Amino acid sequence: MRPALFLLSIIITISFGIPVRRDSLNNGLILLTCEDHRLPIVDLALICRSGAGVEPKEKAGIATLCARMLLRGTTKISADSIATLLDYLGARYSAGADFDHLYLNFRLLSKDLSSGLDLLADLTLNPAFPNEEFIRTREEVLTAARRAYENPGVVVAMEFDRLLFGNHRYALPVSGDTATIPDIKVEDLRQFHQTYLVPNNCFVIAVGDINPQELQEAIYNRFGNWRPKPVPQPLDPEFKLPEKTVIKLITRKDMNQTYIHFGHPGISALDSDLIPVRLMSYILGGPPLSSRLGLAVREYAGLAYDVRCWFDRRLLTGAFRATVQTAKPAEAIKKMFIEIRRMNEAGATQQELFKAHNYFTGSFPLTYSSNQGKLEQIKNQELYRYGTDWLETYPQKVRATTLKQVNSTARERLKPDHYIMVIMGNVSKDDLHLQNVEWLE
Repeated sequence: MRPALFLLSIIITISFGIPVRRDSLNNGLILLTCEDHRLPIVDLALICRSGAGVEPKEKAGIATLCARMLLRGTTKISADSIATLLDYLGARYSAGADFDHLYLNFRLLSKDLSSGLDLLADLTLNPAFPNEEFIRTREEVLTAARRAYENPGVVVAMEFDRLLFGNHRYALPVSGDTATIPDIKVEDLRQFHQTYLVPNNCFVIAVGDINPQELQEAIYNRFGNWRPKPVPQPLDPEFKLPEKTVIKLITRKDMNQTYIHFGHPGISALDSDLIPVRLMSYILGGPPLSSRLGLAVREYAGLAYDVRCWFDRRLLTGAFRATVQTAKPAEAIKKMFIEIRRMNEAGATQQELFKAHNYFTGSFPLTYSSNQGKLEQIKNQELYRYGTDWLETYPQKVRATTLKQVNSTARERLKPDHYIMVIMGNVSKDDLHLQNVEWLE
């Protein structure tokens, strides 16, 4: 190992005996490794800390297209040759983006790790963005965006985002929409790549049958000359909470079910009360068979098969959301309003919190029972900078969360009577019997 090859090496031992090592290359690139020699398989990912959230809204979809185009040819190898090589290696692969990051994932046999690293470096550092492949890929993304409008649940969610987030990038889907995707040019992808895919804004994760010391050397040999640069940061959304609930009604006479999506500004994944909020949200609208919303709307009233609520977990402030699909929207909305207000005013009970503690601490180890699960958890830990002890201490933090903390978040984070709501179905305003609301045209 060369001296000063990596600035820092930290070994973290996650509870249940999962060792994770974090190394920092001189140019800022982070390497996170987790050894597991039970199978001759390696899950490998390169993560960029910038995703769709940094795009200009008028060209939403750049990050998704940039990620997909990484697999469509480099200055050294064509798209067909990339596909042929990955097939020859028997590798599984994917590339994409969400609001907070862009990713490139491989799953391959450990004996082929060197070839996988060669390809990962070439795709990351030398994308060619060939115009013919770009036009084809853009059309694929545009077709998917058009098809999204065939799903009523997706439509009401998109309209909710548009109303809540306004001019912010979160107002549109991660991969863009039918108005923005056609305006994206190949030059936009090159600019995104040059601006955000830099070593001090990226990290590599390797989980499985690996030798961390050898992998460090391999990463240095392939990424050591990658030059860092300053990275622009996204701006938080600006919200104006409505004085009373505002509703957008989309009447569709061909529908026998009504789709409802409502909420208000939520939290960031970096907020200090993330865990109490998640526990409170789980009690209120987590499992449809046992949460408060599920019991009130589904189990006791038989109004819907699925009803739930949650807080977005994003780098910037997201939304609190509640959704239901029902043939009796007026009754379902009334019961959901009652349960959310009851949680806001009276809070949860100790028994409900005990059950939530058990669910979160009991299900957490299952999320990293596979190599891919470990990779996902390590990615979130690094992406949101939760600290090197996050996976080890998370169950402890859940258990330490008190009823007072949970109920405090219910009072502070839930905003009854200040919702933005989108309703789609064969219903009229009179059918819904909603008082003291504002209807949007």
